[in-house]
Parts: sequence; structure tokens; C-alpha cells
Amino acid sequence: MEFSFVFLWAAVLLVLFESGIWPSGELADDAAVCYNLSVVGIFMVIILIPMSLKLMSLRTVKASFAAEDSAIVERNYRRWCEIRMAILAVTGWTNLVFYYLTLDSTGGFCALITALALCFCWPSQDKFVYETLSLSDGKGPEAEKKEIP
Repeated sequence: MEFSFVFLWAAVLLVLFESGIWPSGELADDAAVCYNLSVVGIFMVIILIPMSLKLMSLRTVKASFAAEDSAIVERNYRRWCEIRMAILAVTGWTNLVFYYLTLDSTGGFCALITALALCFCWPSQDKFVYETLSLSDGKGPEAEKKEIP
């Protein structure tokens, strides 16, 4: 439930820009600024989305799931999920703002790509069990299936 803030803030940004409270198209006349903001948005998507999708397989993250106490593992999993969601949220919000400032469709497409990536990173109880089990012992559910005679 607390991760819903990501989409809630995106909806607030949409309402602010669409209602005219925050002006849209302020930077549309400056081609150099539009280009630079598009490049920044594209680089954010190219770098940060794959990084967030692979975050749970990094050595540092795997090591945090090796604790014996399940409460510590749950706390660490929650923290890494929050970090991953924050990376994607900032990427999406930034591209959404870039879209409304420049009225260039690149920012909108990048924001949609980020929203799609958020769907793959949304934490759940099943993902918690799968990712902490498969990353903490090095075997994972696949190895357990193979060990059955």
C-alpha cells in the first residue's frame, strides 16, 4: 500500500500540469534545452531501469538476505524494495516533468516505459519468498526441484 505513493504523486503531477496550475510548455521554444532534457531522460531510462530490475541480484543485496533472523531479512528486503521503487519513481517523475516542460513526446514515452518497469518491480509476498530464498542460499527454488529424486 505504501508503494502506491509512486503512482499517486504521478497523478498529482498530471493534475497540476493539465489543470494549468503548473504551466506546461515553458521550455518548448528552446531547442537546445529540449534536446538536453530529452537526452537526460533517455539516459536515465537506459541506465536506471536495467539497474533497478537487476538490483536484487547484486552481491550487496544478496549478502543482506543472508541473516539468520527472519525479521532482519524482511527489513532488508523492504529497504531494497524501497530503494528500487525510489529509483524508478524519480526516473518516471523526472521524465513526466520533462514532457510537460518541453511538450516533447520523448519524456512521455520514457515515463510510460518507467511505469511498465514499475509493474515488474512491485513488491509482493510471493516475490519476497522467492527472492530471499533464491538469493540467500545460492540454490533457489530451482535447485530444490532438481534435488528431488
